[in-house]
Amino acid sequence: MSAPAEVGLIGDSPHVRAIRAKIADWAAYTEPVLIVGESGTGKDVVARAVHAASSRRHLPLHVVNCAGLSAEVLMAELFGHERGAFTGATGARLGRLRAADGGTLLLDEISEAPPGLQAALLRVIENGEVQPVGSDDVAQVDVRILATSNRPAAELASGAAFRLDLLHRLAGMVVQVAPLRSRPEDIAPLAHMFLTRLESTIGKRVELTPRAMQRLESYELPGNARELRQILVRASAGAADGRIDALTIESAIADSLTVGAPAAAPENMADRTLAAVIRRHIGATLDATGGNLSAAARRLDVPRSTLQHYLVKYDVEYGRQSRSCSA
Repeated sequence: MSAPAEVGLIGDSPHVRAIRAKIADWAAYTEPVLIVGESGTGKDVVARAVHAASSRRHLPLHVVNCAGLSAEVLMAELFGHERGAFTGATGARLGRLRAADGGTLLLDEISEAPPGLQAALLRVIENGEVQPVGSDDVAQVDVRILATSNRPAAELASGAAFRLDLLHRLAGMVVQVAPLRSRPEDIAPLAHMFLTRLESTIGKRVELTPRAMQRLESYELPGNARELRQILVRASAGAADGRIDALTIESAIADSLTVGAPAAAPENMADRTLAAVIRRHIGATLDATGGNLSAAARRLDVPRSTLQHYLVKYDVEYGRQSRSCSA
C-alpha cells in the first residue's frame, strides 16, 4: 500500500488536488516522470511526493542538479568512474545511478543536461545499463527517473539542444506545476506553513493580519513559493511584536522587487528605493481617504500612531500637505 500522495504538497486549489490525484494514480508505476514549471513553483516538492507515494519510498531519493556542472563532472557524478579515468580521479566512484539501484533518482533541471549525458541517460531509461567513466564493464540498475525542467516540454521539443527520443521517454508522465499567480488560494496555506517553520527557527510566534494576507494574495509573486518565503522572512524581521501587518508586507514586497529588478539608470534610482515605494503607497492611501489618518491607518492595517511615525520617517507627501523627514 502506497504512502499518501499529498506528502509535502501544500494547498487545496483544484490544481493541487489534480496533482495529488495524478500522483496517487501513478504510485504503482516505475515510468519516468517529467515535472515542468517556473522557477520556485515547488517542482522538487512534487518529485518528493511522487517518490513518497511509490513502493520505493523506503529508499532515499537521490538528487543530481544538471545545471551549472560540466559534462565530465555530471557523467562522473551519475555513472561513477574508475580510478585514473580522468585527471583527479584518484579512486573509483560508484555514481548516483548505481547508488540509487532499486530506488529513485531526481534529475533537477534536466533541460541543462549536455548532449553526451542525454544519450547515456536514454540508455539507462531504455535498458537499465550504466557504464562507469573509464570502464568497459556495464552494470544493470533498476532506477525510477524523475526529472524537472523550468522550460516547457514544447520548448524543449522545438529546440535542437535536447534529444527528442529522451524527451519522449521522460514525458510519458508529465506534471505541469502552475505558477502561484494562477492559484492564489494556495498562497495562504503556503504562507502559514512557512511561518510555522520560521517560528521554530527564530523562537517566537509570528502571524499575518488579514489585510497582510490579502496583500500577499494580490501580489503576482513572480518568484513563486521561493519568493513568498523570502518575503515572509523579511517581514517577520520587521515585525518586532510578531504581528505582520499590510504595510510590513508592502515593505517586504518592495524589497523583493528591488532585489529582482535590473540595474536602474542613476536618474531613476531614487524611484526604485524601498523608502520611495513605501512613500508612494502611504501617500496614495492618504489621498484616497482625503487625508483622513484614521481611515488611512485602517486601510494600511496599522495603528494610527504607527502611520504618524511613518509619515515623518518617510517624508510622505499627500494632497497639498507634506511631512518633513526628521530621521
